[in-house]
Amino acid sequence: MSEPKQIATLPPLEELRRDVPRSKRTGEPRRPVVVGAAAVILYLAVAAAMAVYCWHWWLAAHVGTYLESAWLVEWTKPEMGKWLSLTLEAVIAIALAAAAGAAGVAGFQAWNGWRFSRWFGLAAVALMAGFTAITSWWAIIPTGLTVVGVGLLFLPPVSRYFAHWREVRAERPEVYRRPSEVFYGRLPRYR
Repeated sequence: MSEPKQIATLPPLEELRRDVPRSKRTGEPRRPVVVGAAAVILYLAVAAAMAVYCWHWWLAAHVGTYLESAWLVEWTKPEMGKWLSLTLEAVIAIALAAAAGAAGVAGFQAWNGWRFSRWFGLAAVALMAGFTAITSWWAIIPTGLTVVGVGLLFLPPVSRYFAHWREVRAERPEVYRRPSEVFYGRLPRYR
């Protein structure tokens, strides 16, 4: 006696269509843990850079430690309160804003699924290194956090996540069709 024939079946429709796996709660592509970790680490880098800047301000507020508050101040040795010292403080503040801003934008846009966040991250690493070069050794902490956070953005799960977002953003909603006629009043079947 021969064996009965097996019925060939197809895989589920999701596998055939290769749909983007979406969160039931938000309808967005599912975020891998790596994306969340990268965003948190980049936000921590922003907080650490702000802490280094606050430490610089604390040292700069005291006459005895002003010249040791940052390397840029130490190299130029300006007089407190003169135009050069104020300009140097502005340069350090701008460097912080650029470095922390780039790291924050990279983390936020990675969370939102934009691929350009990787390039913002590389810019953040360069800007954070520049911030470290003009402030102090303490600024190595935010620079290291930025390097780790940006490094996570180049892992394969993050690439798939960015590809899923690209597919979701490429979908176009159904266009509204204006009805051909509109009936006003009571419907005939209820008269």
